Amino acid sequence: MRAAPLSVPPLTGLDGAGWTRLLHWLARTRCETPVIELGGAFHVFRAEDVRSVLSDSELFSSDRTRMMPPTAQLGRGNLTMMDPPDHTRMRRLVNQAFTPASVSGLAAAVDEIAEELVRGLAPDRFDLVRDLAYPLPIRVICRFLGLPGEQLDQFRTWSVGFSRGDATQMDAMHRYLVRVAAAKRAQPAEDLMSRLATAEVDGGLATADEIASLSGLILLAGHVTTTSLIAAAVHELCVRPELDSVVRAHDRVDDLVLEALRTRPAFAQVTRIAARGSTLSGTAVPAGALVSAWILSANHDPELNPDDPEQFLLDRPARRHLSFGHGVHYCLGAPLARIEAAAAMRAVVRRFARLTVLAPVEFHPLPTLSIRRLVLAGQPHGA
Repeated sequence: MRAAPLSVPPLTGLDGAGWTRLLHWLARTRCETPVIELGGAFHVFRAEDVRSVLSDSELFSSDRTRMMPPTAQLGRGNLTMMDPPDHTRMRRLVNQAFTPASVSGLAAAVDEIAEELVRGLAPDRFDLVRDLAYPLPIRVICRFLGLPGEQLDQFRTWSVGFSRGDATQMDAMHRYLVRVAAAKRAQPAEDLMSRLATAEVDGGLATADEIASLSGLILLAGHVTTTSLIAAAVHELCVRPELDSVVRAHDRVDDLVLEALRTRPAFAQVTRIAARGSTLSGTAVPAGALVSAWILSANHDPELNPDDPEQFLLDRPARRHLSFGHGVHYCLGAPLARIEAAAAMRAVVRRFARLTVLAPVEFHPLPTLSIRRLVLAGQPHGA
C-alpha cells in the first residue's frame, strides 16, 4: 500500500478552535490514513506505529548527523542522534553522573529560583515564557552543569542557532564547552560536567568532544522541554476556570502538569531515518526515507488513553504519553522537568489569585507547536 499525501490543516488559533481542529484532523488521520507521505518523508500517526519508530533503532535510526553540515560538531556528538552501540556507551556515562540523587538534590534550588522569578513578574503585564518558563530551567541546568550564570544570554543565542541548524552557532557553543570540559577535568568541582569529565566508561575517560556534546545536549534539551511544559500548564490554568479552582483548592498542580505534558508535548513530531525497508500500518516505508513520528497524535490516540483522549482531564486514569520519548532515547531529564514545572506552577498559584491572557498566544511552528509567547496579567492575592 502506498502512503497518502499529507494535507495538514491551518496551524492557526492553537489556543482555541484551531487546536480542536488539529486534534480532530489527527483523529481522522489515525483511522483513515495512518501513514502519510510528503516529499519522501513518511508521517506516522498511530500510537502503536509511533512507539515502534521510537523504540526500534535497528529499523529506524536516530543518526541524523548525515544531514548536518560537517562543521556541526555539537550535533555529531548528540546522544539523541546516536544509535547503539555508540548510544549505549554514552548513555552509561551519563547515567553515572545524572543520578536520581543528583536530580532530587536540586529541588530546593528549583523552588528558590522559581519563587525569585515569580516575585519579579510585573502583575499588570508579563510574558510567561520570557520571564519564567525559559529562565527557570536554563538557570537550573546551568547550576547543575556548573556553567556560569552570566552566560545565560549567550546560551539562549546558541540555543536558537541550534534549533535553526546554524552551524556557526553550534560550533561556537561546542568549542566553548570543550574548553569548560578541559577545565573541569583539571580541577573538578561538585557539578555534572565535572562528574562527566572524571567518570570512566568502558575502561577509559570520555573525550573533551564527547563531554562537550553531552553537556550541550543536556543544556539545550534540559530547557526546551521544560519551557514548553511550564507554558502549557500555565496556559491551561488561564483558559480553564473550572480547573483553576480545583487546582488551587486541592493542590492538583502535579496532575495539571502531567496532563499538560500529555496534551501539549514539547515536540509534536520527531524524525528518524529508515535504516532498511519496513511496513507500518500496511504501508511500505523504503530504506533511507525520513520517518516523522507524531507524538502529539500518539498521546491523543485512544489506544494509549481510552477515556476521552481529546479532553483535558485532571482525573485521567492511567495517564500515558510519549512526550519524553520511548525506548533507549527516553529523556533522562524527565524527573527534573516535572520538578521544575511543578515548582513554577506552585509559585504562580501562591502569588496570583487569577491570571488573564492579554494577547493572542504565539506558537512555534512544527515540529514543536509549543508556546512561544504568552502575555498575561496576574491579580496578586489580597489585591
